[in-house]
Amino acid sequence: MHYVIYTLLDWGLIYFFVGKRFFLLWKAALIGLAIAVIVDYFGIKYNLYYYTKGYVYIGKQPVFALINVFANVILYMNWLPRQWHKRFLYTAYVSVLLLAVEAAMYRAGAIQYPNWQLWYSYFLLNAGLLLVAFLSDLLKVTPPTKLT
Repeated sequence: MHYVIYTLLDWGLIYFFVGKRFFLLWKAALIGLAIAVIVDYFGIKYNLYYYTKGYVYIGKQPVFALINVFANVILYMNWLPRQWHKRFLYTAYVSVLLLAVEAAMYRAGAIQYPNWQLWYSYFLLNAGLLLVAFLSDLLKVTPPTKLT
């Protein structure tokens, strides 16, 4: 039930704050989802952490957790500053918010840490979000200028 509540909250925020910009941000969200799937694959494989209380799983990852990653990346990208020095500070703040959500999910029993500490996730979140920002910048192709 925790994942369902979190999913409803995320998509409500997207509806109210992102709106039609969703169609501009979905590619970055797919990049973030791919990064999260790869990181979670290795995290689960090496027994660093695992998910519990999911309803439907893809591999050993709950589908609702993956949907939430997609939604969180859209929310992150919606307010992402253009200047990189501002992005670092913004990403640090967003990572704190996402870490608080992860701590709530841990407390609710939705994730377990046999060989992991919660604070490790802060650095992983920072790296992942900055990688999404960098890769999404690479996807933005400016149209060629017409030579006259």
